[in-house]
Amino acid sequence: MSELYLVRHGQASFGADNYDQLSELGFEQSRLLGQYLAAREVVFDHLIGGDLQRHRQTLKSICDGMRREITVPHHIHPGLNEYHFEALVQAFSNQNPQNPLVQKLAEEPVDKRLYYRLLRQVLMAWSEDQLHDIPESWTDFQQRVLDARAMLQTLAEPGNRILVVSSGGAISLFIGSVLALSPSKVFELNLQMRNTGMSHFYFNRDMINLSSFNTVPHLDLPGQANLITYG
Repeated sequence: MSELYLVRHGQASFGADNYDQLSELGFEQSRLLGQYLAAREVVFDHLIGGDLQRHRQTLKSICDGMRREITVPHHIHPGLNEYHFEALVQAFSNQNPQNPLVQKLAEEPVDKRLYYRLLRQVLMAWSEDQLHDIPESWTDFQQRVLDARAMLQTLAEPGNRILVVSSGGAISLFIGSVLALSPSKVFELNLQMRNTGMSHFYFNRDMINLSSFNTVPHLDLPGQANLITYG
């Protein structure tokens, strides 16, 4: 069997002009993960990420923490990219201007709790094909994540370890495909994904099994609860 370590990127820059950029804490989370993996003597045969900047920064910082250069095969797969959450929220808001959460968020645009409460409604509307003028349908998103999963399984070789850096939405859908979850359950996973949280799988070319979900042993340290974030 092969092992897959599927990691969400470090904390990005919520509320900034460019979300697709790790915060200083995001870089620290990623380095700490690399140090943790190095201490456990985990060595990877493949490194894989989406093509977003926060994916690349997280992967490099993990390698920095491991004190290893990126010398093993390094693949980019856009199927691992996040869904276009900003466009989905905007489309939902345009179609539902009287929604109480839409109105509250317009008054407090950097309130994370309001944003994620609204996002739950947005994602369900998306999965039910209720949103218009969006860059990607729910069906298309599902297909590209499944394409990424299929690509990963072609890399299966006995004893191989693969590190993948992706985003919360793509990871939750990947896990949903393994566990045959409904869209609502996938979204529940999505909204609890921690930054640099690891989900671990055993797999071969024919099957894949989830071993652990969303773990952060590198951040779960006494007196440092501030290291655990969700954005």
